[in-house]
Amino acid sequence: MSDSASTTPAGTLGGGLRRAVAGLLLGAGAPARFTWPVRLEPEGAQEGLASGAAPSPGCPRVVVRELRAEDEEPWKELRLADNDRLAPWEATLPVGGGEVLSTFPVFLRRQTRRARLAEAMPFVVEVDGAFAGQIAVDPIIWGATRSAQVGYWIGSAWQGRGIMRLAVALVLDHLLGPVGLHRVEINVRPDNERSLALCRGLGLREEGLRRGYMHINGAWADHVSFAALAEETHGPEGAGFEQRLARG
Repeated sequence: MSDSASTTPAGTLGGGLRRAVAGLLLGAGAPARFTWPVRLEPEGAQEGLASGAAPSPGCPRVVVRELRAEDEEPWKELRLADNDRLAPWEATLPVGGGEVLSTFPVFLRRQTRRARLAEAMPFVVEVDGAFAGQIAVDPIIWGATRSAQVGYWIGSAWQGRGIMRLAVALVLDHLLGPVGLHRVEINVRPDNERSLALCRGLGLREEGLRRGYMHINGAWADHVSFAALAEETHGPEGAGFEQRLARG
């Protein structure tokens, strides 16, 4: 008998049915402390706003916030301008599955609904008020797993400046802290050197190669899997990802 099966109140049920009932109970809903939308900023920026201090010259203000309807036009402009650079890393739909790509309004409605159900978190990265990229927390799984996967992209104008690394650090701290997840994964193509460097720079644990993990740019592609656990990040001796970046 599994540990999860022993927690079900249906003690008189047969083993198979008891485990099925336990699985349903464990997967029912998310913790009450999950909130959406949320706004994430570096600690220094929040302290500066509270004190009324002006931002440091040359230091961009990075904000991670929810995807909104007014993001459609800047999203389209940025994706069109950077299409050739982003296409090799884009997830695609396999032929024959019957699925179709959504328009932005349909995608926004679906993802906002899923965010309110604590199934996903569609984030935007803003730099000095400009739409600079996205971070997708999708899917979020509750119950006995309490895990999520994270993906991201950033416009070429902000690439190579450590902005996405900071934004991902903010999201990881939020997921493994206030949200209450236990494990977060990021899966990266082995030839995506910038993204590999981001994960390694954050100190994520490299767990190995997943063969044919995701359909990318028209074909099934291998991915290197990185992960972090809550106890590794926020344990007695742990420092959050943003704090690690600040320490250098």
